[in-house]
Amino acid sequence: MLIIGEKLNSTIPQIRNAIKTKDKYFIQKLAREQTEAGANLLDINTAMEDEVEDMQWVIEAVQEAVDIPLCIDSTNPAAIKRGLKVIHKGQTMVNSISLEKNRCEDILPLVLEYNCSVIALTTDDQGIPKTVDERLKITEKLLNILVKNNFNLDDLYIDPLVLPLAVDSRNADIFFQSMVKIKREFNVKTVSGLSNVSHSLPNRRLVNRYFLAICMSLKMDAAILDPLDKKIMTAVITTDLLAGNDRLARKYLQAYRAGDLED
Repeated sequence: MLIIGEKLNSTIPQIRNAIKTKDKYFIQKLAREQTEAGANLLDINTAMEDEVEDMQWVIEAVQEAVDIPLCIDSTNPAAIKRGLKVIHKGQTMVNSISLEKNRCEDILPLVLEYNCSVIALTTDDQGIPKTVDERLKITEKLLNILVKNNFNLDDLYIDPLVLPLAVDSRNADIFFQSMVKIKREFNVKTVSGLSNVSHSLPNRRLVNRYFLAICMSLKMDAAILDPLDKKIMTAVITTDLLAGNDRLARKYLQAYRAGDLED
């Protein structure tokens, strides 16, 4: 499974302060730690301050420290374009497009111009649908737009958008059903963040871990998560083993010997 490290996000007060004060050492240290912990891409979000200028500064700082690809996390086309101009390592991911007004119109041309992979959200101007069928309809519309623009669907990750369990106990199951049907009917990759499912619940990391394990068992392809959380990473490694994706348990045993597994 593709792991997108979520820690370089300006909505986190400590990160926002580091960006504001241009604390390059802190940003680079966090980039290295996430990479060493197993992240395949690093998500970059600078929306809380001067988004466009900060996007360039963070990306340049991170690229001095690590070699893995980056995921530009923004709804601002100017910030995305600035980031894409300065990234020079690997295929960039853009997070995200949707059917919301102007979202595809403004961001998709940048995705195409810079040959990015992209996360597409199953939402439109009416918000996140409550039913599985509505999410499939949005997925189909998004795919039609992408195909018309000659986008390589191998570079697409659909996020069916999990809503909080504290609002409706069926929300995780609706997400699971949506993900399974999207993969079966459209043969595309899927992705999710973990934090929304546990919003307003106690012991959120526990809920996130089991949500991730179920998603992986249903063949989710990527996750936006905190790779510095050893218990989350233990869940990734162990679920991968149980799903038959770790031949001869090599990755599991390697993690055990390195002391990376945590009960």
